[in-house]
Amino acid sequence: IGDFGSCTVPQIQFATGFDNRKETSFEPVDLTSYPHGSAQGIDIITQFICDQLVNSCGADATAKATCASAAAAADTATAKTGAQADKFNAVFGIQTNFAAVPVVSDQGVTLAATDAATDATSAADVATTSVAVASATAAESSSAAVATSTASAADIGNFGSCTVPQIQFGVGFDNRRETAFEPVDQTSYNHGSADNIAVITDFMCNTLTNTCGADATAKATCATAQAAAAAGLAQTGDQADKFNAVFGIITTFAQVPGRCLSYFLSIS
Repeated sequence: IGDFGSCTVPQIQFATGFDNRKETSFEPVDLTSYPHGSAQGIDIITQFICDQLVNSCGADATAKATCASAAAAADTATAKTGAQADKFNAVFGIQTNFAAVPVVSDQGVTLAATDAATDATSAADVATTSVAVASATAAESSSAAVATSTASAADIGNFGSCTVPQIQFGVGFDNRRETAFEPVDQTSYNHGSADNIAVITDFMCNTLTNTCGADATAKATCATAQAAAAAGLAQTGDQADKFNAVFGIITTFAQVPGRCLSYFLSIS
């Protein structure tokens, strides 16, 4: 899928409430790499993201071509439905199910999206075959994909003003040569990378209390995720996968080869 330079792998989300909208709309997931407000037409978002790869991220030719393919894929789904986001994300190996999100008009009226389920199925088929490759490649290039939780708020809680916690694992974070962990959403969880995942999980769970205004269920879920990460093989992507899985997010960072700092020191 290419090297996205200083930016994360593109992903688009679909929901109500972006920029205080009553209607459903599209928005980049990572607003640090792709700072653009929401739009009802996905083409506005895909064009901005693909332009950003050229103008700001320093992405390579493969990444730019992948983005163009993703933008074209989004246009094949039913307009103004979450299936368009699913189609876009699937090209990058990211499985989402925004087609299940009901379409809501600007009057706050819920509309039917009859073609969305079919579109979502085809997008999921593509994503299932490529998500492992995408996760490994992206993390190696310091551009991990931002997956979306499939769990409901009733199961994992309400995270207040913050996104659902997710951790990525790869090389290149903060110019490191070794593999490290880092929060995916640097807006909600503004913390640098660390070799020890506990540094990141502690910060994220504390942020839910101190900044996000998360509810008790969300805090409890984060504590469970911390314990799950600690049970994984230390300093490997398996720990990130276990943390993310508690929130209903499936990642495959365990496939990313670990690189320790001591190795680089021994050959320098």
